[in-house]
Amino acid sequence: MGALRAAQGGARVCLLERDAAQRSNLMISGGLFAAAGTRFQAALGVEDEPALFSADIRRKTGDGVPPDLLRLVTCRSAEVPVFLADEVGLPILLSTTARFPGHSVLRLHATPAESGAELSTLLRDAARQHPRIAWLDGAEAIGLVVEGGCVTGVRLASGETPRAAWSLLACGGFGGNAALLAEYVPAAAGARHVGSSASDGRGVLWARSLGASLACMDAYQGQPHICSESTQAHRLGAALPALGAIMVDRKGRRFTDERAGPSELTAHVLAQIGGAVEIWDADAQAAALRQGPFRAATEAGMVVACANVLALAARFSLPADALAQTLAEAGQRPPFFAAAVTGGIAHTQGGVILDDCARVLRADGAPIPGLLAAGGVACGLSGYGAAGYVPGNGLAQSFTLGLIAGETASTLSH
Repeated sequence: MGALRAAQGGARVCLLERDAAQRSNLMISGGLFAAAGTRFQAALGVEDEPALFSADIRRKTGDGVPPDLLRLVTCRSAEVPVFLADEVGLPILLSTTARFPGHSVLRLHATPAESGAELSTLLRDAARQHPRIAWLDGAEAIGLVVEGGCVTGVRLASGETPRAAWSLLACGGFGGNAALLAEYVPAAAGARHVGSSASDGRGVLWARSLGASLACMDAYQGQPHICSESTQAHRLGAALPALGAIMVDRKGRRFTDERAGPSELTAHVLAQIGGAVEIWDADAQAAALRQGPFRAATEAGMVVACANVLALAARFSLPADALAQTLAEAGQRPPFFAAAVTGGIAHTQGGVILDDCARVLRADGAPIPGLLAAGGVACGLSGYGAAGYVPGNGLAQSFTLGLIAGETASTLSH
């Protein structure tokens, strides 16, 4: 996003990719990003505005999100789908698959497959084809070049040091860094990391070494719909509870309110000895298939269809009588669809503090010359802990700040 916006603004951009074959958090995700007050919402009669988006986030996080960040992302989020559709040429739509918890209106946007893999492919294709973007695959950044207190480029594992007026850190959070998790997020230190292995915290460490101000460092997105029978960490996605799915423990009983929100639900799932089983009906199955991660899990054989309670109980070794009572109380009707699930940490939500130009700030409020950030390196919209994450807000921050960073790189000098 940053590269495309900078290039559209006339800048010459070098886009450094550590390994294009490696899965990013975007590729793993459902590709849903929140934006408020867009023409895509208006076309479907959805009334929304930045103030409502901001109020929804505050309702979930209290005063946990830095106010300047909250204002910046909510006020400028509507520019993202417009840029993607009008400037990049991507097919953007408003998702109507489900009303996700935490959003008072439909505001999650996506490409037609509602798949992060699809959106990532489209963005990368656009970047590769842009005449002002030089794409370097296999270019692993191992540090920043700093001269006179100004970031003037990056150091690569190859020994090269490409220089630039601006360097944008877009290299993910620290969900894959055990030491940083133990330091900042001890509550999730033992959870399975199901995000990109590239989220190793290097960007956060580089910025911290330069005195960058950090915030909300214990925030993370929990993921409670991980298929425990898969070695590939297939996700069912966050739509199922909104579509009526329930979760049961190994005694066939519900153990929590599944609609609480995906991130805070994670701790309840992890607390179940032997994991949990998520169960839903045919209508939910049909609706959830609109989303990429769920389709991939279904195609991989992680979703089981059962004609009746006895078949469902036998498949997951659950007591049939207790399960039958639970399903009856929940109003579930056959045929049933189900999967064995566990919880994990998808990505961290804490990071560096930025100004309105996406410049990284020091503790005294002064920008670090030459350094921009977006996505997992930067502070997110989740406040503290796990309970503040709302689906689509991770990409809302990433894309909005990426857009702003690209704008800065093409228009501002130090």
